[in-house]
Amino acid sequence: MKNLIKQFATAVSFLTVFPVPQGPTRSAVSADLAGSFSFFPLVGLIVGICSIIVAIAIHPWMPTLLSAVVLTTLLVILTRGLHLDGLADLTDGIGGGYTTERRLAIMKDSNIGTFGSLALVLAMLFKVASLQALLESGHWAPILLVPSFGRLAMVFAAYKSTYARPEGGLGKPFLEHMTAKQPWVSTISACVIGLMISPGLTVLYFPVVILCAVLFRLIGRRWLGGMTGDVLGATNEVTEIILFSLSACAVNQF
Repeated sequence: MKNLIKQFATAVSFLTVFPVPQGPTRSAVSADLAGSFSFFPLVGLIVGICSIIVAIAIHPWMPTLLSAVVLTTLLVILTRGLHLDGLADLTDGIGGGYTTERRLAIMKDSNIGTFGSLALVLAMLFKVASLQALLESGHWAPILLVPSFGRLAMVFAAYKSTYARPEGGLGKPFLEHMTAKQPWVSTISACVIGLMISPGLTVLYFPVVILCAVLFRLIGRRWLGGMTGDVLGATNEVTEIILFSLSACAVNQF
């Protein structure tokens, strides 16, 4: 039980802005870091709950578009922009590098380039537009569910992936000790969360999650020689964008 609590705290500390007592990521061993993957969908649910609470509080008093901007900003704050940073780094690396080594070097650079800037702008526009449609229709279940399924895609993308950087990096200890337990536990927890909130959306989301995970595994393997933390962050962001957009389109049709 103590290990499970530590792994959950590690997932919360790594994926969100919420402070966790005793700084678990500092004392966590590689097995704890890998074990934290089991709790990624649950952490996503926490992000979704925070978003719903804020939406309920502000939506009656704000224009819908402004509410959508506030919620998009909240998602960035709750995650410290970690996944967006991964998306920007990945697009800069792929767009600006012609060899694996050059792409990895660009991704490690703290400066943001044209490709990364464009990716961030487009990501924010898609999320704001989708959230506006969902808020206008009163169909708020995706706000709860999408963060969980976005993080499930990260788990699928990480499983049995080789870390790309020979010298190591932030994502290496997460990947090295990952076993089949983490994808199974995270899948079950995502299913339970999804079926409790919206069985229909759960059926819609799962194929998208799998496809996004497969796509980013291929991108990592083809362009970088393996997986990195930036690729995992981009996996979450793109999955969320697609799921929010699909939800908004479904609401618009029905």
